[in-house]
Amino acid sequence: MPVRLRVFGVFALGIAGISFAALFVRWALPAPPVVTGFYRMLFATVLLGAWLAARGGGAKPEPRGVALALAAGACFGSDLALWNTALVRTSLANATFLVNTTPIYVGVVSVALLGERLSARFVLGSGLALAGTAALVRADWGGAEAVRGDVLALGAGLFYAGYLLLIKAVRRSMATVPALTAAGVGATSVLGVYALVGGDAFAGFPASSWWAFAGAAVVSQIGGVMGVVWSLRYLRASFASLALLAQPVGTALLGWWLLGEALGPLQLAGSVAVGAGILLASGAARDPAAQEKERSSHQG
Repeated sequence: MPVRLRVFGVFALGIAGISFAALFVRWALPAPPVVTGFYRMLFATVLLGAWLAARGGGAKPEPRGVALALAAGACFGSDLALWNTALVRTSLANATFLVNTTPIYVGVVSVALLGERLSARFVLGSGLALAGTAALVRADWGGAEAVRGDVLALGAGLFYAGYLLLIKAVRRSMATVPALTAAGVGATSVLGVYALVGGDAFAGFPASSWWAFAGAAVVSQIGGVMGVVWSLRYLRASFASLALLAQPVGTALLGWWLLGEALGPLQLAGSVAVGAGILLASGAARDPAAQEKERSSHQG
């Protein structure tokens, strides 16, 4: 299979896994949302660590790479703490849209710090995808509690942008499983601190909550995030953040299928716009360094 198709196929499967994340938070109730994030990361990190140990541990990572991975994990843990809480304070759709303002943050940082050049095609595609996502979820700003949830989701988007940028830097020197294991340690630690400070319980939940924890770890973290992180070695961070806008589409479809949340005409139109925006921007998708590496390998 051509490298390009493999990269986009794995990335798409990763998005599908992440699309279940919001549902697992709801299914885990009455467990506190931050605790759901804690067990998602704890279980996933233990599984990845066991996998890494079974494979002999691999090459010893550089200290700088480990430090960056821990920092990326801290960002991801903060993202989960804020977003999981937002999911029970505002609508699932609102929280999912607002956390996906990530492309705006990543695009600005990519230009300012990473030297990426955002083409007109990427900017147009990004705008179309963002507009489509807004139409898809029809954000509802009513009620003080909902507004607090919206603010938390916006903050989660900022931390998620930091995670994407840091983990992409990590992937330049670390393989996927070691990178995710180290990041998982950082995320689990941060989420544990958030839960302790918030006075959340870590036990006493029904069996359904524990099944939701396990599902979030296996489906959303290992199956979803691993696919995205593996793909980041070959994709621009700016495009990856844009393509992740497909997550609200997947979450909305799953909400319709599993929770009975119907999609109206405007939401269906938004789904089409998101897909069109991603397709339009796909020409700017591959990381130039990865493309050069691929060409060199073919020539060799």
